[in-house]
Amino acid sequence: MRNYLWIIPCFFLTIAFGQTTDSKNTSNLLMNVSTISVTIGGDFIVTGSFPASASERVDEFVTQMYNQGKQLLYRNINDPNYIKEVNKKLEDYSLRNIKLKRIDGQIINIDLLKFRVTGDFSFNPYLRNDDVLIFSPADIKHNFFDVSGAVNNPGEFPFVDGDKLSDAILLAQGINKSYENVKFAEIDRLSYNGEKMKSLKVSLTDDVSLERGDRVIILANEDEKKNYQVEVIGEVNMPGKIPITKGKSTIGEVLNKCGGFRKDADLYRAELLRGTNAFKSITFSNQIENLRMLRMSTLVNEDSLYFNVDEMLRLMRGNGLIDFEKVADGDSAANNFIVNDGDVIYIPPKIDLVYIFGQVNTPGYVQYKKDEDYKYYIKQAGGIGQTATGDIYLIKGNSRAWFNLADNKNKLDIEAGDYIWVAKKTPTTFWGEVAKISQLTATITGLATLVFLYYQVKKL
Repeated sequence: MRNYLWIIPCFFLTIAFGQTTDSKNTSNLLMNVSTISVTIGGDFIVTGSFPASASERVDEFVTQMYNQGKQLLYRNINDPNYIKEVNKKLEDYSLRNIKLKRIDGQIINIDLLKFRVTGDFSFNPYLRNDDVLIFSPADIKHNFFDVSGAVNNPGEFPFVDGDKLSDAILLAQGINKSYENVKFAEIDRLSYNGEKMKSLKVSLTDDVSLERGDRVIILANEDEKKNYQVEVIGEVNMPGKIPITKGKSTIGEVLNKCGGFRKDADLYRAELLRGTNAFKSITFSNQIENLRMLRMSTLVNEDSLYFNVDEMLRLMRGNGLIDFEKVADGDSAANNFIVNDGDVIYIPPKIDLVYIFGQVNTPGYVQYKKDEDYKYYIKQAGGIGQTATGDIYLIKGNSRAWFNLADNKNKLDIEAGDYIWVAKKTPTTFWGEVAKISQLTATITGLATLVFLYYQVKKL
């Protein structure tokens, strides 16, 4: 027992030493366990007096009370749509212009939005016993200013009396460093009735005062250092996204960065696709392929349909007219075609096949054979079906242009990747023929009536 008596004086010495050397930490420890009372008033989710810790700052306490208030409110709400609507309204409390009233009469303006943007604790003080927090109404419709231009976080922010240009830049998270020579701002200020606007160009160093409803533009020339790219897909040695310059890079430069074409690249069917960003997910879809097939067909008479097909293709897949075989041969004119950001270069693999479909007995791919005409491929597909017409079309693999093989006097070369389509007779029925005859009869009757009336009027 005696061996442990030395511990007692050491214990008290430790406490005394700690009190003299670390009194601040001790006071913090006591503050952590002490409870204070804080009152919330104004436009907030809950109001009244609530317990808090003396070690809490305003933002921590406000966040805690907000979350507790939401939980209590949602206990009796089961409709998800109503919860979403309520939650949106609850988030509209003001983080700016909060009044902190001390028991000694001191009033401090709290700006939690600035604290959350900067992390500066001067905007987020510790709470004391009997503090009162008063939230001002969150009327962003009338009390606002807007910041755009060369800032990191453009947007609309609550206005507080006394706001200056520096406050607008601060809440927009500062000047975007990607812009150069940012020295001026434009403040667009509407008249009370909204019918007139005054534009003020001011220096950032002037730090002018703002008014409610001001639209602030931090002036700077647009940064053109963007991620300009061309995507190369298919039979090149290094496919992928190739960085380019704005309006200067050529197709030859891009393909050189890809290491050139592979041996099995089909340059005959290669394409440069422009404007594919918005429709990239359907660039190679069946819908596009169907439209390409119909574009030059002679099967539809309505001009509006032709126009719609061409227009949709223009929007979805604007092709650059490139002869890739000349590009491969080093032709300067072909290599100097300027590529744009978002272009896609598609180099398909060679296919020594011709696809034959329509009214043949066994549609499908047939091995390409040089110098053979369409009759050879029809024979390979099992011959023409019973419902075929005399129209047989060659559809070129690169352009999808249509040619009627039966009517064409000149011999058309069939190449690998081409299509041959055999048209089908339009089926007829008894009632269909009756309808046609009825329409014809009605037309003749109408014409006869007009002729009869014409002669009757002439006699008069």
